[in-house]
Amino acid sequence: MNRESQALTPPIQLRLLPLVNGASVSVAILPIAQDLNFTVTEVLWILNAYTITFAGLLLLSGRLGDLFGHRRMFMFGLFWFALWALVVSFSTSPIMFILSRALQGMGAASTIPTAMALIATNYPVGPERTKAFSIFGAFGGLGAVTGILLAGGLIASIGWQWIFRISAIAAFILLAISFFVIPLTPPKAEKPKVDFLGAFTATLGVTGIVYYISTGVEYGWGSAKTIPVFVVAIILVVSFVFIESRVHHPLMPLRIWKVKSFTTSVALAFVSMAKFQGVIYYANMTFQEVYQWTAIKTALGFLVHSLLAVVVFGILGRTLPRLPLKPLILTGFLLRCVTALMFSFVNENTSYWALPFPAFIIHIFGVGLSLLPIQITAVRDAENKDQGLVGALYNTGLQLGAPFGIAILNVIAISTNGNSTGAVRGGPALMKGFRNAFYAMIAMGLFGFFLALVILPWDKPVRPAVKKGDKVEVEPSELEIGTIDELGRVMDESGSAGGEKEEVLGSEVVGEPVAAGRRGGDSDSSTIGSLDKLGKA
Repeated sequence: MNRESQALTPPIQLRLLPLVNGASVSVAILPIAQDLNFTVTEVLWILNAYTITFAGLLLLSGRLGDLFGHRRMFMFGLFWFALWALVVSFSTSPIMFILSRALQGMGAASTIPTAMALIATNYPVGPERTKAFSIFGAFGGLGAVTGILLAGGLIASIGWQWIFRISAIAAFILLAISFFVIPLTPPKAEKPKVDFLGAFTATLGVTGIVYYISTGVEYGWGSAKTIPVFVVAIILVVSFVFIESRVHHPLMPLRIWKVKSFTTSVALAFVSMAKFQGVIYYANMTFQEVYQWTAIKTALGFLVHSLLAVVVFGILGRTLPRLPLKPLILTGFLLRCVTALMFSFVNENTSYWALPFPAFIIHIFGVGLSLLPIQITAVRDAENKDQGLVGALYNTGLQLGAPFGIAILNVIAISTNGNSTGAVRGGPALMKGFRNAFYAMIAMGLFGFFLALVILPWDKPVRPAVKKGDKVEVEPSELEIGTIDELGRVMDESGSAGGEKEEVLGSEVVGEPVAAGRRGGDSDSSTIGSLDKLGKA
């Protein structure tokens, strides 16, 4: 493993931690509530305390990484996440648990966008970046289901506290590795200027929206506990956009939204995560309520999903550079619709092997074909100086989509199974409401499909499969070079004739800019060297 690969190991592995933590806690809600004597209204905050601070601080954390260094923000986030995970594990009361979880979410918010930025800034557009993001996504897909498996095993053996202790240990280990392998960020020539007013309005605005989405089902969408917060949040978000259009050093330069591929990717990330969380949550509910499975058996039911994620995402990491991304995204959304349709036919007499098992296989292929290309598309056209911001906005889309999806699906399921307060009949009878939730997931998948079809630009493969004897097109000039061997000969001639041909050949090859080395450097010499190697291949 080369040094650059070593440097990217902690950011990629970090993707696992927040998702494992979040998914495992969702399974551990009942034992946590029983041990710490949570009231009915307090139970809601076992999940929401973490989710709200995590989503609310993503934008600020990502931009601070751009300004002060992604390595610094990444390592701070790891330390903060680990510290408060440890504190959570020793909680003795609901208030201690809730506050510690909220502070832990702040640490997670500092790590995810900076991890994406470290990958994007260390790898130029091309196959290596695609592979790195595929592995990053694989750890994400693995994390959500691994959390369920971990929680099932720990709750049944040594207790829910070890969910957080294991997270803390893993984070401290990654922190130590990061200190040695992630290179230092060169200091900026100018002292970074922070848009404090923009940071204030954006953080509180997004936090308020997440609060409204997360608590609306429990408290009521129009109740005095939710609607004032939502109104203030919208005012803050509108104010934030106005501020960003006026200040000289904005937290979120509005030009970023003019990149069509990025804007569409954020919207697709929102829809994709809403549907993903819906499938995981309602599959879990189906196993426990309809099949009446124990927590450990439910965890084992997800095992195929977890293991297959590693295989599928690994394969995609090698094949995505050779394929256009838009058709894959469209195919992925359709496959995920098939998954929801299959689960809608489940009842208490349905064999796991007949429907849930194959549905999980189809689902992980659908997630890989949609979510990975969406993530790659989001960062592809952004400048290096904006990669932290891009990662933050992309992940904000994911974090807003997850509670939004669950909230909407819960409204549908609860309104079918019981009354608006959540009173339900229980057991297999709940499947009627679950079925309607799965129908809604099909609608979400179709919405994502048509959104990508209509708005997302058609793209070319990141790296076409070029073999000896293939033609290589050179853009933007109209120079045509017949074969790879010919290309090498022309390069040799250009080296002796002077810089004129170097300038022509140093343009774009096969429609993509030739990278000037992973960490910058002389673009002409890197381009000439790369093309010369092709000629001698």
